[in-house]
Amino acid sequence: MSDFYIMRVTAKGNGKSDSIIDFHPGLNIIQGRSNTGKTCIIKCIDFCFGSKAKPFDECLGYDTIELSIHTGKGDISITRTFGKNQVDVVTNVPGFENGKYDLNPTNKKEPLPILSDLLLSSIGIEGEHFVIKNKNFEKKRLTWRTFLHVLLFHVNDIAKESSIIEPEQATEKTALLSALLFLLFGRDFAEADAQTKKEIRVARKKAVEEYVNKKIQSAADKRKGLLETLEVFDGVDVEKAMQDIIDSLQNTETEISNAVDHSRELLSQILRLQSRAAECELLKSRYSSLKSQYISDIKRLSFIVNGEAEIGFVPKNQVCPFCEGKLPVRDKKSYINSAQAELSRITAQMDGLSETELDLQTEQSEIEANLRELQEKRDAIEAMIEKELQPKADALRESLNSYRAYIQIKRELQVIDDFASSWETDLRELPSEDDAQLEYHPKEYFGDDFQEHIDQMLKEALIECAYDNLTTARFNMKDFDIEINGHKKADIHGQGYCSFLNSIVAMVFRSYMNAHATYDPGFVVIDTPLLGLDQGVNDSAPESMRTALFKYFISHQHDGQIIILENIRHIPKLDYKAAGAHVITFTKGLESGRYGFLNDVK
Repeated sequence: MSDFYIMRVTAKGNGKSDSIIDFHPGLNIIQGRSNTGKTCIIKCIDFCFGSKAKPFDECLGYDTIELSIHTGKGDISITRTFGKNQVDVVTNVPGFENGKYDLNPTNKKEPLPILSDLLLSSIGIEGEHFVIKNKNFEKKRLTWRTFLHVLLFHVNDIAKESSIIEPEQATEKTALLSALLFLLFGRDFAEADAQTKKEIRVARKKAVEEYVNKKIQSAADKRKGLLETLEVFDGVDVEKAMQDIIDSLQNTETEISNAVDHSRELLSQILRLQSRAAECELLKSRYSSLKSQYISDIKRLSFIVNGEAEIGFVPKNQVCPFCEGKLPVRDKKSYINSAQAELSRITAQMDGLSETELDLQTEQSEIEANLRELQEKRDAIEAMIEKELQPKADALRESLNSYRAYIQIKRELQVIDDFASSWETDLRELPSEDDAQLEYHPKEYFGDDFQEHIDQMLKEALIECAYDNLTTARFNMKDFDIEINGHKKADIHGQGYCSFLNSIVAMVFRSYMNAHATYDPGFVVIDTPLLGLDQGVNDSAPESMRTALFKYFISHQHDGQIIILENIRHIPKLDYKAAGAHVITFTKGLESGRYGFLNDVK
């Protein structure tokens, strides 16, 4: 973390109690309702750093601002009264005395020290330095305010659709970019550097010309090959041929569909007959069992009848073998008639069973004949589909694909012609490089490493801040602004998202300076980073984005001091104290606590 941070802002006035806001080195959040003086705090900081604008009206009774700063070289206290272009300084930074300091250089015989020199020295910039302010290499003195724009982000700027880093005034852009280059690399960029850049541009133009010419030559070779392929279709009405093929294919597919339906119907009939054949086999087995039972019954009854007839020829005992007494004659019951009746009945049933078996055999023969006929028909249909209709459909599709290839080739030729025309235009529009002309373009000096690191940091920040549907993120050097999924932020987002994205850009630049700058101011103040994010949004994304953004502030507070000014209604509910953040709340009298920034103003 940088050693430079703001310790305190104090507003004073005759008869008024001092209004003091203390800050910590890491994350500081000033939250409150509207009109409680949050924005006045960033204006007070800006005022002590030399702004012409007063932070609030003198009629409130406060007319003096004191700003206390801690630096790696010592502490600085700056006191400025409204209407004065001088400040009172108390410092222990080596080489500087306590006393009055001018905000800007003057032509006095005995000039006072300049506040900017003290501030620049506190971050390691010693002596007087100049930065280039326009393309003609005209220079201006480097001051603290030259780059203050990238440290203080006012509420009027945070929702900008253009770059949050570059100033609105075109005359200030080059100076700011030159100052950033000085902070990053510790040197200014003179004519020799411009000449080197010019040589690079000439070499780059030559490389572009060679690259484009190779592309045009490759396109020409590709075009030649495609034209040779198209010769096969000479004299053919492709559209008519394609329509004929499509019609034939539709008819063939209809025939296949009808044949498949017929095959399914035949299969259904076959299954029904097979089911009936199985039933016949079951009946046949049952009839066979029944016939066996009838035969057994006939044999049993015949045995009874024959046995009783044989017994009639056996002589009967008339004398008792023990006492030799005469035995009485008894009549024996005969079963011949009943057995004969039962035998006649069973014989008749067996005759009926034989007739039924004959009928069943006849039905089975008919079923087998019908099955053979239906299977032959189905086999013929399947063979027709497999050997005639499907090959015909495949051949038609292949022919159709060849004609579609013709259409694709025509399209490729058109694309090639369009690209070739575009490349030719690009060659004509390549800027000419006049050896006698040298111009300063500061964005050319940031280099590929800067671009690569900033791109990576922006994407990581957007992911950390829960940006929805993120595919790509890059820093567009021309616009000096973020570009997401190939779009500028203003092209796809309104005010709320612009504030959100501008806050991320401001934080990423602060982190980049902390990691890579030769001279790092070390702090950033953002007024209302969530401005407008709750307007006109129906989904849940803004809530998650608000929470993620403040979690991002927390996780990156060790890169340098962060001061956030925000409406209390928009700040997500997080445990800031546990995260190490310093929170000050302005209640506006709706609850106990501090009313607002100015103690004696309600």
